[in-house]
Amino acid sequence: MKLAFFDSPVHEAAAAAVLRVLEAHGVMDIELITGESEVISQELCDGDIDIFTTLWVPDVHQDLLNSASPMQAIGGLYQPSLFIALPNKFKENIASIEQLAQQSEIDRQVMVPESIYARIEVVFKEYGLLDAGYSLQSVTDEEAISSYRDSMTSQDGKIIALYSPSFFEDSDLIYKLQDPKNLLDKEQKAVILIKKELVRSLDADLIDELEEMTLGNQVMKLMEQAMRVEGMDAHEAAEAWQRGKLVVRA
Repeated sequence: MKLAFFDSPVHEAAAAAVLRVLEAHGVMDIELITGESEVISQELCDGDIDIFTTLWVPDVHQDLLNSASPMQAIGGLYQPSLFIALPNKFKENIASIEQLAQQSEIDRQVMVPESIYARIEVVFKEYGLLDAGYSLQSVTDEEAISSYRDSMTSQDGKIIALYSPSFFEDSDLIYKLQDPKNLLDKEQKAVILIKKELVRSLDADLIDELEEMTLGNQVMKLMEQAMRVEGMDAHEAAEAWQRGKLVVRA
């Protein structure tokens, strides 16, 4: 069985948690798969993946869900959303996304995590930012986050396009821009995709447990913290979640 996920700690942690549930029900021969979002997405649509965690619907990944005809969406592990932020240096002068079009001190080149690129592109179009000279570069989630970390530290005028839940969203070095068109703030549902033929063949109790499985945003943040700060891998973080041992670290 192939269990796939977007290549970022948040998605990897969710996959590790789902893996533990599968193994508890006797499903043991499981191959974990990740990689570039474009490649993973194509494999998903081609039916080469058995289970995928997670897609964010109804907005962020809805097009991919619509294309993944071999798959069925179930459950809701947590409630993701997107946001655009800036380093705190600009908090007094720039409050809203729509103000970015007139801001000469903000870098027009914007790195965007590939897993949310399509939705961020829609937002930049709707706010007229592409017409104002902004350009978007799709990079891996980790490349984007590494760049954002540098921006947080240096307080350079670089846009941060990110998602919640995220270990970084509560940083006191950045602030979220207002979204008057409400294109980003709408809460999503993080669904599990399972190949339709598997839904029919797997144990009904397993499907019911996956359908009802809830991690929640706070748990996702704590698992990412465990991976980024405490040096755990995704499986260790999932075990800590299952044992109730995830805690906030100062």
